[in-house]
Amino acid sequence: MCIRDRFLVEEAYEVLDVLDQVESAEDLKKDSVRLPLKEELGDLLMQVVLHSEMTREAGAFDFYDVAEGLNDKLIRRHPHVFGDAKADTADSALVSWEKQKAREKASNPDASVLDGLPKGMPALQRAGKVIEKVTKVGFQWPDLNGPLAKMEEELAELKAEIAAGAPAERVAAELGDLLFSVCNVASFLKIQPEDALRAQLKRFEGRFRHVEKRVRESGKQPGEAPLEEMDRYWDEAKKAEKKS
Repeated sequence: MCIRDRFLVEEAYEVLDVLDQVESAEDLKKDSVRLPLKEELGDLLMQVVLHSEMTREAGAFDFYDVAEGLNDKLIRRHPHVFGDAKADTADSALVSWEKQKAREKASNPDASVLDGLPKGMPALQRAGKVIEKVTKVGFQWPDLNGPLAKMEEELAELKAEIAAGAPAERVAAELGDLLFSVCNVASFLKIQPEDALRAQLKRFEGRFRHVEKRVRESGKQPGEAPLEEMDRYWDEAKKAEKKS
């Protein structure tokens, strides 16, 4: 029995693939989105059911225990909904949630604000979460100038290592520093780096498919056209994208 089943992760990503098509509530009414999303959510729910059944057979807990635990946590962490606490805005509700989480962790002297971050989370998404958590305890610049300067500093250090012919591991370390600094800029701009890159990949794929189409129209196959020609088709795709 493999509790950490890869199919759980795959099903979650299939849900995200459909959600990437949703730009407004109206999109959810389209059959091309509504039906696949309903199906993929069902597949993801099935993974929860299957894992809960495996733990039931092992004598640990069952699906009803999972639901009950979730119910108890929601009530415990939402005193502004289920108790007497006041929260008039979404921000104040989030503060209430975080305070309750902090109280729950207070009994553990080794607790860290970074506890609870899944190691298997996509790196950009995890970086965003790390930055979010340390920012809440004051480990952050006061304004955007700091993150922007740090990003430029890390880029300069990466260039220096490459120019010096540094070993791959040192270049990789500097590249990691640069990527993390970019994530910090994104955090200040209230942008999720994972979402930003996913959106860029969608744009890239659309543009490159246009390049492939135009290359074939010229009588060639992808890989046969020179870079200059493909760049022209790429610019066509960008212009068409802006018009739409």
